[in-house]
Amino acid sequence: MDGGVPQAAGPVASEMMKMPPNPTCQIALKEWATVLLAMERGEQLVMIRKGGLIEPGSGFEWAARQFVFYPTFEHQAVKFLREQSQRFFEEATARRAPEGHVRFDLYGDVVDAFSSADPTLLKRLEPFHIYHDTFLDQRLKWQPQQPLVLAVIRVFRLPAPQTIPVIDRYAGCKSWVELEHPLALDGAQPVLDDATFHERIQTLRSILI
Repeated sequence: MDGGVPQAAGPVASEMMKMPPNPTCQIALKEWATVLLAMERGEQLVMIRKGGLIEPGSGFEWAARQFVFYPTFEHQAVKFLREQSQRFFEEATARRAPEGHVRFDLYGDVVDAFSSADPTLLKRLEPFHIYHDTFLDQRLKWQPQQPLVLAVIRVFRLPAPQTIPVIDRYAGCKSWVELEHPLALDGAQPVLDDATFHERIQTLRSILI
């Protein structure tokens, strides 16, 4: 897997990200299951993070550029989502893995990453995420010395869901998990085709410049 992603302030990359030559992945990034469902449907392109409760003092950092998504259900709530996106909450809950297991559906590739504490930028990015303004305001105010970390993610759907047992070291409010065994990526397909993804990237670039 690639190393950390530099925090850039410039426009997002224009190239289309491709699947890595190694068709497996052992690094997982935790994210709300509701957000992941929105990403799977192509309705969320930008991920907004600040770090888990037990992250290092510097807050969220990119441990890898390419990873599988580990869906979480802790702390997420309907009130944190804009009204038109609240339908994802119940659907994500309905397809939750059986108790003691976690289901993997998606793989992510970071196209670009940057930091910001500007609430006006977050408002302009509204077409690219499902978060409610009040939630983003809470994120900005929590540990205010740390900016939010934002990333443009190219999302791939795994050819079939992969469900594994949850072990003790996966638990806790942390962002990154090294899985016990690598998951197969062979056959994963982007949730947005190249043309659609490129079009949305162009729109996003006009906001960031």
